[in-house]
Amino acid sequence: MKIYNFKCDTFTPFAPHWNYYVGEKVSKVDFFDLKEEILNKEQEIISKYEYENDWGTGLGKRSLTARSNRYNLLEFNNAEGLREEIRSLHDEFLKGLGYEYTGKIYVQCWANVMRKNQKIKVHCHGFGPYSHLSGHLCVQVNEDLYPTSTHYYNPYGVEPWSSPNNNNKMTIFPTWLKHGTDRHIDDVERITIAFDIMDDRGYNIDVKDDMKSHWVEL
Repeated sequence: MKIYNFKCDTFTPFAPHWNYYVGEKVSKVDFFDLKEEILNKEQEIISKYEYENDWGTGLGKRSLTARSNRYNLLEFNNAEGLREEIRSLHDEFLKGLGYEYTGKIYVQCWANVMRKNQKIKVHCHGFGPYSHLSGHLCVQVNEDLYPTSTHYYNPYGVEPWSSPNNNNKMTIFPTWLKHGTDRHIDDVERITIAFDIMDDRGYNIDVKDDMKSHWVEL
């Protein structure tokens, strides 16, 4: 895993300050069957659950992203490898930063299926006192003919750090970190998997009782 540290110098007590980390690795798991299951279930999920919100992504009412709080991708038939990879990514990231956490984690997970001319607008997944980590996995991106990047913005700056989207790349970052993507211009779907992770304290205290069953324990 490659871990990037983003921090700034401050020379007055009033200057903005940030110091955070982003981790990236390439998974060796074959996600083809999971990708096919996502596409096969896409319209069924969209039709089953009414639109509430696209959570600032701009992907709109007819998107899986807008149903991210109504289904959990980790419960799909072909998600076992993904479950293991998310737990491994989390633990490797914390260990690389000198933290030892062996407790339970809880994950909500969904797919972003983007079609031609769509993009994900700059947004974040949360910023409460119990927010932990979030991440995503590129499942189907045309990195050769139509390369795109995901852009991450520090809390005060406007110039992002840009990371190329490569197949099987997994990225983990603080849940509050704002990010967005380039426009997708390929005729073939761009498919990524996104997830939010909470530790056991955050899950027990911060997740509402009627949503606890939505999160999957890893």
